[in-house]
Amino acid sequence: MKNKMSNRKYEAVNKLDVANKKVVAIIIYSILITILPLGWWMANFGEVMFKSRQPNRIIVSIITISGIIFYSYYLNFYNNKSQISRTEFIWMLFTAFFVRLALGGAISGHPIDVNCFKTWMNIASPDIFNIYEKNIFIDYLPGYLIILALFKYIASVVHCTISEDLLIKLPNILADIAIGVMVLGLKQKCGSRPTREESTIILFNPALILLSSLWGQSDSFVLMLLVMLFVGLVYNTYILAGCVTAYLLFTKPQFILYFPLIALYWVYNLWLRNRTVDIIKQIISFCVVSGVLYFLFMPHKEILWLLKFFIKIAGEYPYYTVNAFNIYYAGGLNWVKTGGMYDYINMIALAIAYILVLAQIGVRLEKPRDHLIQVRYLLQGGFLVGLLSYNLMTGMHERYSIFAWLFCLMVYVLINDIRWLRISMIISLLTFLNISKVLDLSLSNIYFVQRDLSNFIVAIANIVILFASLYIITNSLLKHKNNAKV
Repeated sequence: MKNKMSNRKYEAVNKLDVANKKVVAIIIYSILITILPLGWWMANFGEVMFKSRQPNRIIVSIITISGIIFYSYYLNFYNNKSQISRTEFIWMLFTAFFVRLALGGAISGHPIDVNCFKTWMNIASPDIFNIYEKNIFIDYLPGYLIILALFKYIASVVHCTISEDLLIKLPNILADIAIGVMVLGLKQKCGSRPTREESTIILFNPALILLSSLWGQSDSFVLMLLVMLFVGLVYNTYILAGCVTAYLLFTKPQFILYFPLIALYWVYNLWLRNRTVDIIKQIISFCVVSGVLYFLFMPHKEILWLLKFFIKIAGEYPYYTVNAFNIYYAGGLNWVKTGGMYDYINMIALAIAYILVLAQIGVRLEKPRDHLIQVRYLLQGGFLVGLLSYNLMTGMHERYSIFAWLFCLMVYVLINDIRWLRISMIISLLTFLNISKVLDLSLSNIYFVQRDLSNFIVAIANIVILFASLYIITNSLLKHKNNAKV
């Protein structure tokens, strides 16, 4: 009896020790993704803040950043209970929103991008449907311009005195919060309650905060639509998924890289006659919304306007890299023109990505009727396309690795494999280091990032994480294939 009691006590102590080690590991990862990048952030933006000589903005910025740090410590060390309560989560959402709002008002943003958005917002708000007939530079699709015009209209109706700099950031600030709600809600849908650490990593992600609140870019809004698309697939709301797919196609030109994933999903299910009615609903809703947006914004008698628009965007940046710390940046090819080679390089890189996606579908989807398995490998395919395109395709901007981060994070949410969370955190950190450097220089009107040791290390790390991810995915595929044979 004593032996049994001692064995049970030993097993309990051993389990507790293992659990404690896991908690410590998660805490360390959480600190790395919050405290260290925010330290970098303060170092990068401190000089810009104090040069502005505006005490109110300086105080707001420093207090807000300090608040993020202390709140992160609270979330990680408050008590032994890892799962976050509903009250805590709501408080966290309000805090995350305030952090973004305060920082959004503290710094105007990337000068070129912010000025473009403000101009387009003011032109689109009174005459949105004829914006492509005006003789102005515009390289954005109507999906995001509709949002800018809508926010401008709401501000005018309620007589809000919000600055235009903050107004154009507001859609992305709200999108950040929506991403957190949907991703963590999906985690609960898949069988486990979100933890404090996961909530911190998503809601206080420095790369997201930087893009939405300080830079003023539209990437968070696009990420929100991507999350809505896959949440729609998980919850079997196929009409919503079809509408969101169409809206994405008319919002961000880069979505064209990921659209074949959805097309493969349609073809695969129709070919296997799996949920045929639902897939047809999705395709019809996609076609209806696409058709409405196409003809509403079509310039006078230019029936092929969207094709011409995509061709124009594809040729707009014929450089190996545009401040993206990838394989070309590591080779000293930042802002170096590719000549006529970029089309071939990009086609080869995209072909490699989709060959891997097809290989994955062929090996893993042995249960075609399990739509969660399909969604998982769609997300994993998006991760492959995002990471490969960022590192190997030409004309990549510093921000585009954020799409690989989102797909990686959502794979983790669906399968709860800690390796995917770790990879997403590393990608997020590297993205933050990249965009913080670019934004820091842009605030001094410098738009070419010189090649130095720290940036070179980030570029090499991006390449390493690409090959490490390919190894993990390939190894998983081979193991699955061998187990299937047995």
